[in-house]
Amino acid sequence: MKVFIAVDMEGATGIVHHDQLSPEGRGYSVGQRYLTGDVRAVIDGVTSVIPEATFVVGDGHGLMRNVILDELPAHAALVVGPSRPENKPLCQCEGVTTDTDVAILVGFHSMAGTPRGLLAHTFVGALVSDWYLNGKVVGEAEMDAAILGAFDVPVVLITGNSDLEDEVRSWFPTVPFVSTKQVLGPTAAICYPPAFTRPALQTAAAEAIRSHLQVAVAPYRPIPSSPASSTVIDIVMHRREQADKAVKAPDVQRVDDFTIRSTGTDPAEAFRKVWRAVAAAMDEPAAWMV
Repeated sequence: MKVFIAVDMEGATGIVHHDQLSPEGRGYSVGQRYLTGDVRAVIDGVTSVIPEATFVVGDGHGLMRNVILDELPAHAALVVGPSRPENKPLCQCEGVTTDTDVAILVGFHSMAGTPRGLLAHTFVGALVSDWYLNGKVVGEAEMDAAILGAFDVPVVLITGNSDLEDEVRSWFPTVPFVSTKQVLGPTAAICYPPAFTRPALQTAAAEAIRSHLQVAVAPYRPIPSSPASSTVIDIVMHRREQADKAVKAPDVQRVDDFTIRSTGTDPAEAFRKVWRAVAAAMDEPAAWMV
């Protein structure tokens, strides 16, 4: 079995504040250990059921050099490096292939605008007010699941902050979900220590794989747009000037002063196009693109 693990950081064990999320922060090195421990627990859970399983781990947060490579087992490869459109046009999902069997989302958070959401945003907090997929506001977890679905890869487990669970249940009611902390607000939570979360993650991953082997989980397919053969992504930006820059990217249209649109035959194609526009919209290259 080949497993793809899409990794974010805000929803990892013990992460509650921005100073844990980038190398400049005092808590970053500890945050790396917490995140890597979550990833390793999921890997160990899968291999307890299928010892010969192999893994591709997509580091998809910030600088995208967060997961500690030498703490991963030999059968896990790590996608490392900035999410420039020419490098990683699928961002957190870069590294998935059509021969991948299942996917797991680790360390995810709620979407932009979530009331009292812990570190809530959608892909680029400084840029994105709302992200629409086929006319529906979505967060990173749903967008990634749709991209993975374009490769016929089902998501069998999602882990992250407690406030993400209701969001996930709105589009995927049956997926197993493990909460790493109980959210109190934008920068605070009741955190469960690694001594609790790692066994919980390991057990959930093992159970998710066993369940999938008994009754296969279907890849996620968002409700189609019209015409049904296309996928439409709209991004509402915070500022008009950001949209001005974004529409300079090819294959992107202006919807209104603040909104741009990309279309594709599937979510992966539409995302690749809009990710070029996201890069173009930044006033200067962001840390996660250099």
